Amino acid sequence: MRNMPQYTLQAGVGVITGRLRILLKWVLAAMLLVMAVQLSLGWLLDRAAAQRSGTMTLSGLESPVQVYFDAWGIPHIEAASDLDGYRALGYLHAQDRLFQMDMLRRIGGGRLAELLGPESVETDRFFRSLGISRFARGYEQRMQAQPDEPHVQAMQAYLDGINAYIDSGARPLEYRLLLARPGYFSIRDIAHISGYMAYSFAEAFKTDALVDHIAGTLGERHLQDLVFDWPDTLPPRSRRPAQEAGDVQNESALLPLLHQVARVEQQLPAPRFLGSNAWAVNARLSQSAAPLLANDPHMGFSIPAVWYEAHLRTPEQEVYGHFLAGMPFPLLGHTRQHAWGLTMLMNDEVDFYRQQVNPDNPNQIRTEGAWQTLQVHEEVIKVRGQEDRLIRLRSSAHGPIINDNAMAQTDAQNPPPVSLLWTFLHPDNDVGKGFYGLSRARSITEFDAAAGHHWSPGLNAIYVDIDDNIAHFTLGRLKRSPQSNNSFSLLDGADSEDRFRGYRPYSDNPRNINPRSGMLWSANQPFADENPQRHLPGYYAPSERSERLRELLQVDATFDLADFKAMQMDNKRPQTLAMLHEALPLLDNRLLRSDLRAPAAEARELLEQWDGRFNHDSAAASIFQRWQEALMEALFADELGNQYAFFKQTLMAEKTLNALFWKSASPWWDNRLHPSRDGRQAAVEHAWVKTIEGLSEQLGIVPKRWAWSRLTRLEHQHALNDRLRFASLFSVDPISVNGGRETLNNMAFDLGGEHYSVKAGPSTRRLIDLADLNSTLGSNPLGQSGNPFDPHFMDQAELYNNGHYRTQLFDWQGISALPHRLLLLP
Repeated sequence: MRNMPQYTLQAGVGVITGRLRILLKWVLAAMLLVMAVQLSLGWLLDRAAAQRSGTMTLSGLESPVQVYFDAWGIPHIEAASDLDGYRALGYLHAQDRLFQMDMLRRIGGGRLAELLGPESVETDRFFRSLGISRFARGYEQRMQAQPDEPHVQAMQAYLDGINAYIDSGARPLEYRLLLARPGYFSIRDIAHISGYMAYSFAEAFKTDALVDHIAGTLGERHLQDLVFDWPDTLPPRSRRPAQEAGDVQNESALLPLLHQVARVEQQLPAPRFLGSNAWAVNARLSQSAAPLLANDPHMGFSIPAVWYEAHLRTPEQEVYGHFLAGMPFPLLGHTRQHAWGLTMLMNDEVDFYRQQVNPDNPNQIRTEGAWQTLQVHEEVIKVRGQEDRLIRLRSSAHGPIINDNAMAQTDAQNPPPVSLLWTFLHPDNDVGKGFYGLSRARSITEFDAAAGHHWSPGLNAIYVDIDDNIAHFTLGRLKRSPQSNNSFSLLDGADSEDRFRGYRPYSDNPRNINPRSGMLWSANQPFADENPQRHLPGYYAPSERSERLRELLQVDATFDLADFKAMQMDNKRPQTLAMLHEALPLLDNRLLRSDLRAPAAEARELLEQWDGRFNHDSAAASIFQRWQEALMEALFADELGNQYAFFKQTLMAEKTLNALFWKSASPWWDNRLHPSRDGRQAAVEHAWVKTIEGLSEQLGIVPKRWAWSRLTRLEHQHALNDRLRFASLFSVDPISVNGGRETLNNMAFDLGGEHYSVKAGPSTRRLIDLADLNSTLGSNPLGQSGNPFDPHFMDQAELYNNGHYRTQLFDWQGISALPHRLLLLP
């Protein structure tokens, strides 16, 4: 028995030793795993890292190219020839933004499912049905047939640079996570990206379907009070033959397409392109005695940011430009002679034709008094992890049949086919030539000539030069309106009055050169013309931004960049105040239940004292936005039913609300579901009650704590955020913002829900004084790089969020002293 304790102790030691041995094995395994992960991650990051110093070989160069990188990672490229410069630009653009380039070309070409899997098939079918892919194939063939054209050579050199980066074996992190490799780029991809840009700007895909639906279900009286073009002191003119209220019963053939567009846009892994601001003054109104230019295009926020900045100098040209991913020529830029900014023209470049089908042959439609057989196109959609999908697409003389795919996903029987006539698809559309020429222009005449090569989408160019010229050019081919003047609703494909009548020559486009006022501005409003017959039909933005610019510019003063900076950051909506002051007498706290009357009274007092600014700490901004949204619902939701969810997100909804608020006799004020709420006063009061109840429940019963920052937030989301595990780690944390819908500092968001997630806004801010190009200012919402681990991934975010700017280097003496240099050798 005396030996037992010793035996037990030895056994215990053995057990402990065994456990330690196992524990040590686990610790060692964990350490090895951590080391393996670190090595793998290091390898991944090293292979994805951009090279910004040293020397490397770039195939295809004829001479060495020197690249200087500034503190923000922006390349300043000095090349001995244009083609070497574009080849270097393509390589550098790809090493920072290749995955973004790929996403944009895949969207336009209908090839997302090949990389992302079956959940993207519907998106691919939709974009294939638009005809972009067929246009891109034809465009590539046309460019290959003219290989000596300078812009074609420049495009090919840029693409060669992208493909050289792909050949290097470097891959952005996203491809490694997806276990995929990027394919080579070709000229058709430039057309794919251009097609997606043009689609993004085409409001008709949503507005026309709703207008046609309202015409077919509600009738003429409701239709004539809609503002789908631009507000007027008179009711909007009729766009289709008069229809009696008792006859209305036909839903639009485009409604399934509208629903499909909404689904597709929720899934797009890239930002949409929206509106913009741009303005200029001449030397007389400038404190520097030289023209000033401001520009901030409004586009969807994303990761990475929309624009890539680069400075290119060759013996043939020098330009500091803002480039879209996959596009070789700057859309925005400045040179030693001139500068320009762009906004959306918002013109109507899309028509939909309802086709009459031959009852004896469903593949024939009535055109020009005869039956025409529809063309059938077979295309293959490659789907990751599944078999390829063969799709059959049809087209008429007008263009692609747009609703075949949409109707296939509904229970509708024998819908009439609808053709898409879209300016972008015209075979004369050269998507590169116009932008190629804008940066190379040496005079206002050359700039105008270059602009004439652009077809789609419609754009406003605000131009300034060192000769004290300022100008507003409209870019894009403008349609000759059909005799029916019915282009905001479906046209009749069999009616000769609705026959497409071609395009006007570019020389007929509106332009304004050196106005007497010395100032120009564009905020997506119609081109100013005293002759109403020259009004250009379009899907214009609400008038608030353009009227605010008018107010800020038409003062007895001269301007400098500090003034322009304050204008870009302006958050005031004067039209909001006018509407509010009209409504205030009706916002009675006695409308509320007893426990909410005190908060209602306090909220009303906040509105009375409000200056109309959407600052992040403003409670009144929150109260007004919620009340305006509730008023819109009270005005339109009862008539539109399920379609109201789509209607409220359109520019037409905001414009119509702003107009009908001052027109109490409109039939839209009649409430079909709740007759006790008939009339403007009842709607205003109901919206007030709903606002106070909703905010009190969501944010508490102390109105001064209902700050705008508690309702709105800006979050930059990665393209793979909802598609790939851990991709959300690459997104940027939400932040509060100043600004709101249709402030100059435009922060756009969808209506509905407890919070407003800002989806679009100034994609860059630019301020240019031609007296000193070395003091040009700009800012980017995030940074140059698309790599989340790159130091330039979001190094500009704090500047942007605080309304600050950085200098855009243009002085080669300073540039040549930069420490980060990359020498590219043939």
